[in-house]
Amino acid sequence: MWKSIIASAAVLTAVHLTAAPLASFSGPLSDKLPGWEFKASAPRKGLTYNEFEGYYPDKGGKLLSRRIPLDKKPGEAAYYRIRFDAETRDRAYQGVDFYDSKGTLLPDNYDVLYPGGRRSYDRVIYAMPKVASIRVFFQSQTGLRAWNLRVERASAAEAAEYCDRVFRELPPLNFKAPANAMDLLPKTRAALHSGKPWHVLLLGDSIMQDTFHSQFHSLLKREFPNSEFDFTISMRGSTGCWFYCQADQFKKYVLDEKKPDLLVIGGISNYRKPYYPNGTEAIEVVIRAAKAHYKDVEILLLSAPLSVDTRPWDKADPGKPLPVQKWDLSRDRHVLDSYDPKTLPAMARRNRVAFWDLSTPTYTWLYASGKPHEWYSRDYVHSGERGKQVIGRALMEYFKTAR
Repeated sequence: MWKSIIASAAVLTAVHLTAAPLASFSGPLSDKLPGWEFKASAPRKGLTYNEFEGYYPDKGGKLLSRRIPLDKKPGEAAYYRIRFDAETRDRAYQGVDFYDSKGTLLPDNYDVLYPGGRRSYDRVIYAMPKVASIRVFFQSQTGLRAWNLRVERASAAEAAEYCDRVFRELPPLNFKAPANAMDLLPKTRAALHSGKPWHVLLLGDSIMQDTFHSQFHSLLKREFPNSEFDFTISMRGSTGCWFYCQADQFKKYVLDEKKPDLLVIGGISNYRKPYYPNGTEAIEVVIRAAKAHYKDVEILLLSAPLSVDTRPWDKADPGKPLPVQKWDLSRDRHVLDSYDPKTLPAMARRNRVAFWDLSTPTYTWLYASGKPHEWYSRDYVHSGERGKQVIGRALMEYFKTAR
């Protein structure tokens, strides 16, 4: 009996390893390939709008692949591996546009291409349950070259290995979460062990999208192998609870999504003057609305994680390693504009929702890293795969307390 089981497992492994890719394009990638297109940028006063980032400095034109249907079942989440070569003189971008079965564009996944000679990239993305197809894109202001794109199915274990590979490049994250981090999330803690299906909805801005695409969920699956969690990101760029607390937007971004077992609220855009209610008050409105509609939902509130590099730096020599420093929240205007360390934890306690501080571990890491300005970033606000791993690993330290 055991021999037959082992033999069957070997066959399944061989099938997985030799499965045909979902898409494969050999040689140079360009709009001359069937189904591929180039979209020139159309900035206004140097800015372009992306509904999943907001208004930001122009990133240049986009080379987009044809639509690639995914091989997963409707309502199933899955990981996919994307491999390619690329060369760019300046920092450039690679990402994935996601679409549902009706062709509606869903929140994307942006990443960075590193300046220098031709190099190979091997990344893993997460397609949430309602994703049906994707388009891979490359974007640059000054031009880039890319070759040999391959898209294939991956496992959660392979996604976790990808996270490990990126994390090994980074200075250590010396952080342990408080032991009581999960005390206000007892049902989520139980589900991590029991295998009960559990839906997690992340609500926020493009920084929450970076958190989502850190692939922390693959690390969660490895840490808690019995868990059966799926994840959805619901967001609009540069938008926070001052926007979601409006009844029509709460319906669109929360109620119209699959009912969450765990609602996670975060990002850097909840404090947006002169909107009212704003900041902590707006977050509280969203929390109370969620509790009113979903009597059994658990809620997790995150402080603003790593985004803008707030260290002093020499603009004449941006590639110079920066000295190891100690982060001081009271002096960090950017983080204080995104997170009130007095009112936010107090509001969470008042409403009996979990609060996890992602600001302190991620910015402490940044200031102690000794790395050059924006070494971890894809642009001045958002993280590349390095910064995403810092956010995801800090988040995982909190989840680990469920053990």
